[in-house]
Amino acid sequence: MKKIECLAPAGTMEALQAAIMAGADAIYCGGSQFGARAFAGNFNHDEMIEATMSCHLWGVKLYVTMNTLLYENEIDEAMKEVAFYYEIGVDALIVQDLGLFERLRSEYPDFEIHCSTQMHIHNVSGVCVMKSLGASRVVLARETPLEIIEECCKQGIEIEVFSYGALCVSYSGQCLMSSLLQHRSGNRGACAQYCRMQYNLFNEDKQQVISSVDKYLLSPRDLNVIDELDQLIKAGVTSLKIEGRMKRPEYVYLVTRCFREAIDSYYEGKSYKITPKRLEELKLLFNRGFTKGHLFHTNGKALMSMNRPNHIGIPLGKVVKASKDGFTIQLNQELNQHDGLRILDDKEDLGLVANKIEVNGRLVNHASVGELVTFSDQRYVKVGSPVVKTTDSKLMQALEKGECVRKVNLSMHVDVEVNKPLVLTISDGLHTVTKQSQSAAQEAMKAPIDKERLNEQLLKLNDTVYTCKNITGKIEPFFMPLKQINECRRMAIEELNHLRSTAISRNTIPYDHKNYTLNSNYDQGWVEVNTEEQFQAVPSDCIVSSSNPVLIDHHPTCFGLCNVVNEQGEYPKDRSLILSEIGGLFQENRLFATHHFNVTNSYALHFLYKQGIQCVELSQEMDDQEVEQCVSSFVQRYGIKPQIALFNYGYRDLMTTKTCVVNNLCSDGNKKNCSLCKIQSYSLVDIKGNHYPLFGDASCIQHLLEANPYQKMENSDYPKVIRFTIENNQETRIICEENEL
Repeated sequence: MKKIECLAPAGTMEALQAAIMAGADAIYCGGSQFGARAFAGNFNHDEMIEATMSCHLWGVKLYVTMNTLLYENEIDEAMKEVAFYYEIGVDALIVQDLGLFERLRSEYPDFEIHCSTQMHIHNVSGVCVMKSLGASRVVLARETPLEIIEECCKQGIEIEVFSYGALCVSYSGQCLMSSLLQHRSGNRGACAQYCRMQYNLFNEDKQQVISSVDKYLLSPRDLNVIDELDQLIKAGVTSLKIEGRMKRPEYVYLVTRCFREAIDSYYEGKSYKITPKRLEELKLLFNRGFTKGHLFHTNGKALMSMNRPNHIGIPLGKVVKASKDGFTIQLNQELNQHDGLRILDDKEDLGLVANKIEVNGRLVNHASVGELVTFSDQRYVKVGSPVVKTTDSKLMQALEKGECVRKVNLSMHVDVEVNKPLVLTISDGLHTVTKQSQSAAQEAMKAPIDKERLNEQLLKLNDTVYTCKNITGKIEPFFMPLKQINECRRMAIEELNHLRSTAISRNTIPYDHKNYTLNSNYDQGWVEVNTEEQFQAVPSDCIVSSSNPVLIDHHPTCFGLCNVVNEQGEYPKDRSLILSEIGGLFQENRLFATHHFNVTNSYALHFLYKQGIQCVELSQEMDDQEVEQCVSSFVQRYGIKPQIALFNYGYRDLMTTKTCVVNNLCSDGNKKNCSLCKIQSYSLVDIKGNHYPLFGDASCIQHLLEANPYQKMENSDYPKVIRFTIENNQETRIICEENEL
């Protein structure tokens, strides 16, 4: 039985080595360009060569992230990176951009492609589409529940699932908040972490703030499903992904080690539950509180870390005395010199390192539970403030010297006969190397080398990646300088190392070069409406679409606007469709594709036209120059004008979330379709006083909208997309007139 893969992150070479030592089966990392963690250490070309060889030597696969959107002037440069990764033997690329996917399938049909979670694949239909187009693996959205994961695993393609680490509150690939507000695109690796900032929930109808002590209303806890691995394995998941390319090597080592132990225990038929000590160690490395996430239907406040958005460590004690010269903490955990701690406060936390620990007037390097510890620090601290330990110096020291739990099993066979060279054959199961000694074995005159002594020399493998439990062969007592035996072993190991570190196996997946024709009847834009009064206000000669099933049922001319989140893969029947996610590409009546496909280059347009789409709304992150580069490149390459539309008016989605802030604060956070956001109007208010409306769609998915509707000021020759969400009838009519509909 093939074991589930333990997939570890690496932002630096040190983290990569830590993952290997801890027992990772595969590692994912990013190069210096085109990765969704622009602020991680990442790897230059020389480091990537070293990383690839090191991983393969240890029997570990290496996946490289190229999971950002690419503009027209970047895609050729990206393909140069692809050529480099292909040449050095990288096992797979993790990809978001549909244009890059198209070129990879066309130009490198034997290069394994993993669809990034940024592709927003969250249903069986999406998995089937990407399988049919040649993807080797799909990384499902973190919001995907176990029962849908299980169905996805039955489709004959590898399924990868996040199992530990930070969560995004918005569906990956569908968060534009950082891009639209600060020009730092999360789709290009530069997220500004708006989900970790403070907000108030505001009732717009009553003009009042919904009372809440907690202010980090969009900040999720960290995912941890290590105790539920048996369910993921039984579901058929291929790979368990640990998040953390920004994390330090000690974090990577311990988390990977825990998952290695859990996985091995399952296949050995043993039950596994993480021990309290291990759980505490994980919390000390980093945690915002743990959750099982949407994966196991965790909702409401159990999913969120609304009190604080950062590392909360473990409880250490509380402040019992404070003055202008310092403060005293009573401990409920031991404290060591150089530990990190934080004193919690409603206004601003105070962080410090325990460089000097004073107990009973004496400087010590260790304090025990119950003791009073005094720190000389003139910063203001409140008596009664809770204190947490955020770093344990002894734990960090122990993890720096972490035990290597990964070894490659070798078989050895040796033949020794007097007057003949010693012949040594070693094999790792895939590669076999045979070497012989420089001179012949001699008849022993005094101290013969027997089988036990020979084994002792050949099994000196501690400075290698290998282990060998048994040596076979024909051995008769002989004499030979030990130096020659050692040299024979060394040469065999060196050649095997070379074979392992440079080997790569690739399987070609045929690429379909199908043609397409664009129907000029659909070279036009559309209007998206949410309510009946909006529908009535739009001129009748417009293409009007809606995701509201009531409107679709009542108006035969209304196009079906497919929800951006569609877990069940259910699409309106007998209607022309406007798609918002990849799963809809199997529908016969598909016509248009919205900006949710994140199309930013001509190759991505080509990809969607090949799938039967007639008109594509380009990404809302593109400026006019980027649009023109995309269009002109398409014309030059394919000889026809692309049919595109541009967003012209509407409240743009900043975030698309399965988590409902309104229900979290106004109810228990667990009820779906509560209609609270439809009965009254709510918004999130940031520290600058900006009001961001909250809009719940027909699938009970919450959309955080921008504070003011976008209106494209420049006249454009391209078809328009107009979106109505919270506008009334009169506002809708005025906007239609202003946009000359």
